[in-house]
Amino acid sequence: MISKNDVPTKKIFFTIIGFLLCILSLRIGWFFYFNSPDHQIAEKGIVDLRGETLTERETISLNGEWAFYPSEFVIDNLSTNRLNEQYIKVPMNWKNELHPHNQNALGYGTYTLKILLPEQEETIYGIQLKKVEAFANIYVNGILLNKENNADQQPIKKIKKQGPMTYIFSTDEKEIDLSIQVSNFDNKISGGLIDSIHFGLQPAIAKDTSFSQALQLLVSMIFFIHSFYAIAIFLIGKGYYEKELLYFSLMLFLNGFVILIDDHVLLHLPIENDLYIKLLITVLISLLLSTLQFINALFKIKSRVSNVLVILFIPLSIVLLTTPALYSLPMIMLLIIYAAFIAVRLIFPTISSIRKGNIDGVFILFYLFCFISNGAWGTAIKTRVINIPYYPVDYIVSIVVIALLLFRRHMQVVRENSEQNSKLAEADIQKDIFLANTSHELRNPLHGILNIAQTMLENKSSNLSKKEKENLELLLQIGNRMAFTLNDLLDLSRLDEGRVQLNKKPVNIQSISSGVVDMIRFMKNTDKLKITIDIPTTFPPVQADEGRIVQILFNLLHNAVKFTDEGSITIHATHNQKEATIFISDTGIGMSPYDMERIFNRYTHSETTGHEGIGLGLNIVKQLVELHGGKISVQSEIGKGTTFSFILPLSIGEAPLIEVQPISQPKNSVDNKVKGETEVTADQVNLSGNILIVDDDPVNLKVISNMLSELYHIKTVENGIEALKLIESGNWNLVISDVMMPQMSGYELCKEIRKQFTIAELPILLLTARNQATDIYAGFLAGANDYVTKPANALELKARVHALLTQNQAIQEQFRLEAAYLQAQIKPHFLYNTLNTIASLGEMDSSRMTALLHEFGNYLHRSFHMNNTNSLIPIEDELDLVRSYLYIEKERFGNRLKVVYDLENLSDILIPPLTIQTIVENALNHGILNKQEGGTVTISVSNYEDYDIISIKDNGIGMTAEKIEELLSGSNKHQYGIGIGNANRRLKQLFGKSIRIESELHKGTIVSFQIPKQRSAIFVQ
Repeated sequence: MISKNDVPTKKIFFTIIGFLLCILSLRIGWFFYFNSPDHQIAEKGIVDLRGETLTERETISLNGEWAFYPSEFVIDNLSTNRLNEQYIKVPMNWKNELHPHNQNALGYGTYTLKILLPEQEETIYGIQLKKVEAFANIYVNGILLNKENNADQQPIKKIKKQGPMTYIFSTDEKEIDLSIQVSNFDNKISGGLIDSIHFGLQPAIAKDTSFSQALQLLVSMIFFIHSFYAIAIFLIGKGYYEKELLYFSLMLFLNGFVILIDDHVLLHLPIENDLYIKLLITVLISLLLSTLQFINALFKIKSRVSNVLVILFIPLSIVLLTTPALYSLPMIMLLIIYAAFIAVRLIFPTISSIRKGNIDGVFILFYLFCFISNGAWGTAIKTRVINIPYYPVDYIVSIVVIALLLFRRHMQVVRENSEQNSKLAEADIQKDIFLANTSHELRNPLHGILNIAQTMLENKSSNLSKKEKENLELLLQIGNRMAFTLNDLLDLSRLDEGRVQLNKKPVNIQSISSGVVDMIRFMKNTDKLKITIDIPTTFPPVQADEGRIVQILFNLLHNAVKFTDEGSITIHATHNQKEATIFISDTGIGMSPYDMERIFNRYTHSETTGHEGIGLGLNIVKQLVELHGGKISVQSEIGKGTTFSFILPLSIGEAPLIEVQPISQPKNSVDNKVKGETEVTADQVNLSGNILIVDDDPVNLKVISNMLSELYHIKTVENGIEALKLIESGNWNLVISDVMMPQMSGYELCKEIRKQFTIAELPILLLTARNQATDIYAGFLAGANDYVTKPANALELKARVHALLTQNQAIQEQFRLEAAYLQAQIKPHFLYNTLNTIASLGEMDSSRMTALLHEFGNYLHRSFHMNNTNSLIPIEDELDLVRSYLYIEKERFGNRLKVVYDLENLSDILIPPLTIQTIVENALNHGILNKQEGGTVTISVSNYEDYDIISIKDNGIGMTAEKIEELLSGSNKHQYGIGIGNANRRLKQLFGKSIRIESELHKGTIVSFQIPKQRSAIFVQ
């Protein structure tokens, strides 16, 4: 389709005008450069060049008065009959001089000219007759120069060699007698020497001839080459490209052919002169018609007039080629009318398309301008109005503009194809999205059903009968099978389309198996099953795609769990020098030999098991194993269990074996494995975040630590056991853990961390080889905050780490501000009671009143101090606040409150602000003062080698374990407030240690927390 662009009319108009001026300027420049005025140097049959200098660069036009002998052939002036001699201008049509009465150009005659040569050494000359439509004999000093196109005194049908007649001769004489015998018996309208005769030295004649011939050959070759390309593209791309390329190729070929047979005539046709002229006219008309058909095809024009013009061409060309009526007036008029109709059909549709805003029409109009310009100037040259060498620019520009048009249209086709491909690709993506969305749409209600069923099944307070529980369990089994079926459908479509690309690398089977087992345990109740991994930690890695190996093991293990209600499942592996074989054995129901033969086929399931299913999971496993270059097999016996085994190639020479230390001998971080990392110490604190990275692969540790080490402080360990030890004793803002690790998987590590820290207190980022819903679900279920798919993209990893650290630091800041806010919001009744106490003492004991006012002022000063928003403050500042608080309360309650301080060395101890104060206030309000007789609060600080312990002991009413849990979590805000929970979260975040509460009803409570000495200087602001 023609693409229409909304191009302003003025812009098109000025573009056309500019093009016309450019074409005209080039032609005029060519004219003035090559055209020199033809002086009439011949007088009375003599040319006197004795005063001239002949050069090797220029020729001389022998224009002027030549001696002419009508109806007579003479050789030179000495043999002429002076009585018949007359003078005729050259160039000029001879019909007035040849037949004065009937104005007929048919006949013969002789032109003679004497050339007086200048004094110079050159003796080799040349003569050129550029446009001689008749036959001629050329004599120089009585010697015939030409052997072709010889003139005759009678009409003789013979072949004429077309084009200029150029001859080189040599003479030592100072005069040249030039005689040209001309005969014309096939053109009544024109005859004789109708073009200038050029004379000069041999180099000048040769240069003039070769220049025009080279230009003609160059332009014709350009046309033929492009014609070949156009027809080749049309034929090769049949069905993709339309007929305009065919017509364009024809136009180019005809243009090139016309150039070869016109002007200097590089292609000589063995035909008679009149037939040659008829053929040239026929080819020119064919060129017009091919241009017309090209425009019609280009603009999708269906014109009856054009069809009539094409049909008329056949009889017209036959008449033109077979009859001698070429120069008759009726034939000339017919050709003019016919050409005019074609011109109208060329120009008007083009202009119409331009007016409609079609920019393609501008290119066509440019081509027509070049065509018309070339025709007009060519007519002027042939009618002797001007005399210049062959001009190629119009032809070249015409081919360029049409080529640009087709290139533009081709680019439009390419663009449309690209858009279509994009749409198809988008449609393909939409198809995948549709499948995924459909899967999700089915999953959402399915998971809703499963969640409701699971909630009802786990609800201890529900009065469900045994039958109802069995139905719910059956519902869960069917629902889970449906969820896996949806995943299998998506994987199957990817495998069929060949869109599963493997990212092979060395993979530790022991680590993968450990992670998959934990995944199964998180997702399915395996209490009645014993799942064992019997793969040594030194087992060599296999060369495989980690994500796909996880999928293979998960499907096989899930299949084993599905058909093994009770018993055991074992994963073990063996290897030779090239391959590893992994076995998944279960003690389930087994299968028959018939089932084993077809179990890997699509849409089949075991008839022995009685389990329904779509039968895709094992087929997908088989394809994935084969993609790795391995094979899978099954051995089974009904009632005794099943063993699936698959073979994978070993990773030989690609990566060192990863030796995992036994649990009993944990390694000291990765000091020997990953160099360049530093310990998290008091003097090397990165305030932007402390990150702990856990991965059993030292290469992964190095890569990830390099990504993050410039921004954060990094610590790396190779297993979960070491990670838990560091977490218990350190302050971490983020844990990044691999999922598939031996001994303790990333899922299990998450579960253990969540026993101490909430999701808000210590975020966890999992590194997983897959992003399947099952993996992600298991990760979040275990307590992860986020996940990144391996291999980790640096930009994505940094962005996710930054987001989690920003969130973590915001939460820490919230904890600090919350504590300061709580202290700032002094309870109104405390203020009221304190003021009442001050007022009472004013009447009773002014000195005690003064002391109380001093402590009350210190309490207010400490409560509103800016240091309360810091992470840590000196313990002396905290105790100063506590002393003032206890002094005020002791003045209020008298002997009901006793305070004991057991303080050892307090130097260099830093604690979170408002921690002791919060604990002491809670001990008074919810412990001692709830007893009629009151009690004692003991505040003690004990020093040890690696840590200090701060404890607050009271002999109040005590509390139950449930109340202790509520107090630490801050969940019962109305009874206990949120102060203790806030302090507990801050202590865990900073030191990895929670507040410890020991209490017994009616016997009191001990609240204590531990401050590591190496942490006492961290985060002081």
